[in-house]
Amino acid sequence: MNKLTNSAFWLLTISLAALFSCNDPSAIGSDLLSGDQLDTEFTDTLTLRARTVANDSFTVWGPGVNGVAFQNFAFGDFQDPVFGRTVSSIFAQVVTNSTPPDFKDGVSVLDSVVLTLAYNTDLSYGKIDESFTIEVYEMDQSLDVSEEYFNTDSFSVKPSPIGTHTFVPNLTDSLTILETNADTVREVKLPPHIRIRIDSLFGASILHLDSLTLADDTSFLKILKGIWLKPASQNAGLLSFIMRSGNTNMRFYYHDGTAKKSYDFKIFSGNPVVLHQRNYYGGSVVGEYISQPGEERNDSLLFLQGLNGVNIEFEIPFAEELKGLIINKAELILPIITLTEDTDDYDPVSQIYVSEVLTDTSEAVLDDIYFASVSHPSSDFGDYFGGKVTSDDNYSLSISAHFQRLISGEAGKKMLFTVHFRSERAARVVLGGPNHTDFPAKLKIWYTKY
Repeated sequence: MNKLTNSAFWLLTISLAALFSCNDPSAIGSDLLSGDQLDTEFTDTLTLRARTVANDSFTVWGPGVNGVAFQNFAFGDFQDPVFGRTVSSIFAQVVTNSTPPDFKDGVSVLDSVVLTLAYNTDLSYGKIDESFTIEVYEMDQSLDVSEEYFNTDSFSVKPSPIGTHTFVPNLTDSLTILETNADTVREVKLPPHIRIRIDSLFGASILHLDSLTLADDTSFLKILKGIWLKPASQNAGLLSFIMRSGNTNMRFYYHDGTAKKSYDFKIFSGNPVVLHQRNYYGGSVVGEYISQPGEERNDSLLFLQGLNGVNIEFEIPFAEELKGLIINKAELILPIITLTEDTDDYDPVSQIYVSEVLTDTSEAVLDDIYFASVSHPSSDFGDYFGGKVTSDDNYSLSISAHFQRLISGEAGKKMLFTVHFRSERAARVVLGGPNHTDFPAKLKIWYTKY
């Protein structure tokens, strides 16, 4: 689990559209507000309202000191039995490394070009023990390091792929390859990755560039604007590539006379990498539950999904009627629901993140997450806030601080649930909503009257 750093923490308070309306005039549970029962110490009958909402686009590259430069990028054309179709491709700017290559026009001879992509085993998701096909294209449009890019942005590419590879991912075993340099041949063991052979005509065009172009990234990027990684197969899972990794590169194998050499073109933190990611819910189970703007719902099932997937809006409409109580503990319980359409290939979301909805276009970190992060800066905030899967297949979220502010009228009644670090995570989960017959969402309140 990633630690929540200061910059990452504030990055997570992403602005998202949120509209939510009351549709049930019923008051909170009568056991709390009727007569002498007000002095009881516990209740779990407060009225709750929740619905599934579509996501806005999110930033995948942003300039500046506090900009966005993710390491891990989802890849694939994912057919989910419950959540529909997710398509993720990757645009990336590739440059020379710290030392320009010593390609000598008329002397250096190309042997091969291989694009290597390092896997992130933990973030690859779903069924991945099947055949995937990836296509590599040369970009025909430049990426601008000073621009902000979103997951909905796409760019023109040249018509024919410069590489195609069909493979069954192996996310656990290292690869041993033979590396030749001059007269030395040695075995090198590398972490799990795939190797894609790139067209030799493309390689030769780069090998024959003049030394001034190869020594200047600005000049080089006018020639090679970037590459596009496109999924060319439909699968029951998504891969995750570590695009900014020592094991992700475009390697040129060549020789000068009898001297065998290699050179790596790289992707650094200062080079834009743009995730193009869209969701298609037509005909899916989740498609029936996504609320439209202004629509009033309170569903029996709730759906939460990473990347640019669906979120959950949650409301506690009558909390202010509890004014005058001291909240000792407020715990929200969200049961995991397994639908008949689902399979065991899809693990539930590992960490739920919650924001307070301020306006229709802005949110703020929930008090309880903030306090957990500040009070325990070297720990995972989820160890104190919750939002992880419990042993009885629920999520338990501690919202005591937020709820105390809520009943005093200092906080908004709506919360937004998202997947923590959703831009890099494809996981999803189905939860019991307030109206679920057997496993409804519950808010457990321990309180003291004064």
